[in-house]
Amino acid sequence: MPKPKRYEWRIKQKIPQKASSSAPPPPPRWVDLPREITADILRRVGVVDTLLNAQNVCTTWWEVCHDSSMWRVIDMRNAEDVEMDGVFHKACRVAVDRSQGQLSKINIEYFGNDYLLKYIAERSNQLRHLRLVGCDTISKGCLAAVAENFPLLEELHIYLSAINIVDIEAFGRSCSQLKSFTLNACGFRGGLTGFSRLQINVNDQAHAIAVNMPELRHLALFGNTMTNEGLCAILDGCPRLESLDLRHCYSIDLEGDLETRCRQQIVDLKCPHDCTHGYEFSAQICDYNPTDDESDLDLSDYYDYDDYHDFEYDDFNNPFGGEYLLDEDGFFW
Repeated sequence: MPKPKRYEWRIKQKIPQKASSSAPPPPPRWVDLPREITADILRRVGVVDTLLNAQNVCTTWWEVCHDSSMWRVIDMRNAEDVEMDGVFHKACRVAVDRSQGQLSKINIEYFGNDYLLKYIAERSNQLRHLRLVGCDTISKGCLAAVAENFPLLEELHIYLSAINIVDIEAFGRSCSQLKSFTLNACGFRGGLTGFSRLQINVNDQAHAIAVNMPELRHLALFGNTMTNEGLCAILDGCPRLESLDLRHCYSIDLEGDLETRCRQQIVDLKCPHDCTHGYEFSAQICDYNPTDDESDLDLSDYYDYDDYHDFEYDDFNNPFGGEYLLDEDGFFW
């Protein structure tokens, strides 16, 4: 018995459909993007995720990720995850290697040590912008040891990290093009009596800046313990200053002639008691009562969180998911 014509029509239509399904799929549209746009997208992905995942997506992305121009700017934020420190250290070294000496700007947040800083310094003599945030494991004096490796440095920004007078002096001497310096800490209220009992020379940093960084245009000293003496030294030693952030510098009495001088000399002036809204880090205040017994002193007991602002970072998701990483050309165990 012959089959219905309608059924025969369906069978005939299946033959070309089956043949077309075997054709290779068209290449993904992102392959045709200009390389500079692809590089910009990958930079937004993040260094660690790029080295672990993104560079393996396709041949085009692999090639872009091995181009030295891709690594002229390195931005790495660990979000204070101690377990990820080793991965971030390895990823940073790989990124620096791939820059092939063309690194011009690097930001390291909540990881890093003396070895990593020296590793960067030995391979990045074109660096113009260095930013360290919460790098507690970088010891005092280590910055001084690498300062001469950054002759072209224009901006040095240190937040909540260890630094001493020797470091400031070394960068002032070695980096003649330094125009912007940040040395931000937590605000500390204690008064001269309290600081002297803690044996703190409150104006040491200010004098080091004034003597060694005369070409500064921008200076931020959020939470510094200096007094009017230190501020006057900076105004005398850095006559080209255009902006000065003195918020939470509670030992400064900015009144009378000194205030007039600051406002005449500084275009963008932030005073000790100015609002900290929009400041990207914690605006903690440490209150110290000079009548307290130093033998039992724990500065953490004096933190005042009423003026606290959360970190305004972009979310950074852990891309690894607990998987082991390959130890070859940018991957890690």
